[in-house]
Amino acid sequence: MAKITISYRRDDSMDITGRIFDRLTSRYGRETVFRDIDSIPPGLDFREHIQASIEDSDVLMVVVGPRWMGGSRHGRPRIHAETDYVRIEVEAALNRHIPVIPLLVGGADMPQPSQLPENIREFAYRNAVQIDSGRDFDHHMNGLIRATDKILLSAQTSAPAASAVPGSIDRRPSDSEAKTKQQTTPAGSAAQSSLFLALVGSVMTVIGLMHIAWFTSNLSSVLAAGAVAQMFQDVWTYADMSFGFGGLIIGISMIAGAHWARSSGIILCLLAASSNLLWFSEYFDRGLPRLMLVGTGLTSLLAAVGAYLLLFHWPSPADKH
Repeated sequence: MAKITISYRRDDSMDITGRIFDRLTSRYGRETVFRDIDSIPPGLDFREHIQASIEDSDVLMVVVGPRWMGGSRHGRPRIHAETDYVRIEVEAALNRHIPVIPLLVGGADMPQPSQLPENIREFAYRNAVQIDSGRDFDHHMNGLIRATDKILLSAQTSAPAASAVPGSIDRRPSDSEAKTKQQTTPAGSAAQSSLFLALVGSVMTVIGLMHIAWFTSNLSSVLAAGAVAQMFQDVWTYADMSFGFGGLIIGISMIAGAHWARSSGIILCLLAASSNLLWFSEYFDRGLPRLMLVGTGLTSLLAAVGAYLLLFHWPSPADKH
């Protein structure tokens, strides 16, 4: 049986969503159109409840009003919260690759990709339908219903066609298979993502600790010789301070999963690799301790490896969640 699910934010578009719901149910019947999937029994995991509701849907209609992004929480719109019901509904539908139709109400515009979390930015590119609450309401709804008829017809005809092909399976997994996939695949991806962040964060931390060690060693020497002012006239002193404390902060933040750590880490790794190679070439023949030269070469190598991993192997948003 076909299923249409309506997603909306109650403090944004509850009234017009009720009109849209009534119009759709008069066309398709109450057994086909669903809303308020966030009415979740106490004690249940609301992510699993929402995903199960979306799993059986053929189309998700997202009612977008002027306050669809949600009120600010900690300086960011509610849509950026991982526990936001609307975000989870949209993400579940996008991951399932079913039609997602934005319904613009109250003069709202589609959000820009940069305004949305990474894992639902694709929503910004979905073709929207304008629904006017005034005299054009019926006209706009008739256009939406015609488009929905085509979507449901395509969904109903594709399922029997897939079942008729020898060796093929239905496009929807069984409840047990879907539940197993939800429990194992995301968990495995999340574990790999956490391991990657811990690895690269550790590399950044080691780079920071090595530069702090050089800075501390040099500072101890100049304090004993009374040449502190001369030390801080050398540009390499400030390089050690920047790479040292910067590497520590970025490394620890990366292990903690901070979003900004990737871009900062790339910049620091590239600067650290190039500056250490420059220092190595400048001081190689000045009779410095071999341990210092080896440490400089090792730091350059770690920084190059860190930049490569951050540029080409950063986990996707789906893996992180």
